[in-house]
Amino acid sequence: MSDFIPMNELDRAIKAMARSQAGFPDFCRALCKGELWALIPFHPEIEGEMLEIKNGAPFPFALLREEKGDAVPVFSSEERADEGLAKGRVPARKYSVCTMPAMQLLEILGSTKFGAVINKGCATGSITIWPDLMRDLANGEALRVTGVNKTGREHFKLDILNPANYPTEMVQRAFEFMRRHGNFRAAWVFGKKSSGLPRYQLLILMDPREDVIFHDLNLTVHVCHTKTYETDMGLLDEKDPAYIESLFRQAAPFYVAADYQRPPGAKV
Repeated sequence: MSDFIPMNELDRAIKAMARSQAGFPDFCRALCKGELWALIPFHPEIEGEMLEIKNGAPFPFALLREEKGDAVPVFSSEERADEGLAKGRVPARKYSVCTMPAMQLLEILGSTKFGAVINKGCATGSITIWPDLMRDLANGEALRVTGVNKTGREHFKLDILNPANYPTEMVQRAFEFMRRHGNFRAAWVFGKKSSGLPRYQLLILMDPREDVIFHDLNLTVHVCHTKTYETDMGLLDEKDPAYIESLFRQAAPFYVAADYQRPPGAKV
């Protein structure tokens, strides 16, 4: 029987992601804290020494072939690194485990073409992320909360979609996240004219508005993009019941809070 490894915050966030993709913002915050562990080729002469990465130096980290490309194995603790190596039956003295501040490692990997697979082979499960997200985490952009704008009326043509044509992954992530927060009352997805990639518009009824929760929904929705479509997000004016009622009559929402009273004549 393997030794028990206590779960840290990042371990718990990874495990929660296996139950629901709505836990993605919590995973991102946990990933950015403290230290992360990576693998480098074993060299007896540097064992226990500080690792210095200089500009122009060869890429120092181990790489794994993942489904979408090469990724660096990264671990939430030294114990998880040992667990992953044991699970992969990696020969002794093939790799050394090195530790770095999480933000520094994310910055380094974000400047490459390689992904990072977090806790490969560990009991927590694993998650693979890619350079664009690591860059945004390292520079603070991904977790920067901006205020929810006051609603302004925009005019653009939206196409009502057959549910069979919804962007399934995005809608599922949004649904899972919104049902965790009573602020979200209803949400629709429409098609939007685009000269390039398919484009979708999310219209969300949120009452009361809360900056952090709306930011986390945005993060949860946009991480699922694989450069195959684009999504815009907009908040409906919660103080305009006539417009909201008209929207309910035109198109069925993909999400409605259990305690929200749909207006008469709403599409279902």
